[in-house]
Amino acid sequence: MIKDTIIERRSIKKANDAPISRETINTLLEQAAFAPFHSKVEPWNVYVLHTLEEKERYIEKIIAFNEREQGVTFSEAEIVELKAGYAKKIITPPYLLIVTTNIIGHGKKDFESIGATSAFIQNIQLLGWEAGIGMIWRTNRFIFDDKFATDLGIPNEQKIIGTLHLTTLAEIPEPKPRRPLNDWVKDLADL
Repeated sequence: MIKDTIIERRSIKKANDAPISRETINTLLEQAAFAPFHSKVEPWNVYVLHTLEEKERYIEKIIAFNEREQGVTFSEAEIVELKAGYAKKIITPPYLLIVTTNIIGHGKKDFESIGATSAFIQNIQLLGWEAGIGMIWRTNRFIFDDKFATDLGIPNEQKIIGTLHLTTLAEIPEPKPRRPLNDWVKDLADL
């Protein structure tokens, strides 16, 4: 039942390298595309990273972003250390998905595009969970950097909404506590 999937789904931070088929990924994406959207065309785009070469290039662009942001040039030793740190999060998972949305510079339409793409991402997470695939939706600082996106080849009119790091379900964390309903639901008449 969808209710159980929504309640049981967890963000999986600890990735493993157990294989996932590309066919499975494509099926998840096709099914997730039934998310609601306001425009005539679905506003999302997905860039798939699967090979070691793709993931290493992605890490290089992250390191370049960090150098720009900090105004420094890392030494070779620092780069080796950074790459080792990123390996668990980026190289270990079988797939990474960079999810973007179309931005046209119109407040309402851009807001709707971001909302629809977020619903698409949630669909991917729920469908993945049902298929035994866990993931974490990351929104690191570099996704807000236009140069980072263009360095990867992502067109200017697309904004990165997040990255999904996909892995098989090996360890499932305990649920985070949720606020009681009466803390966040109010009748407007009572305000």
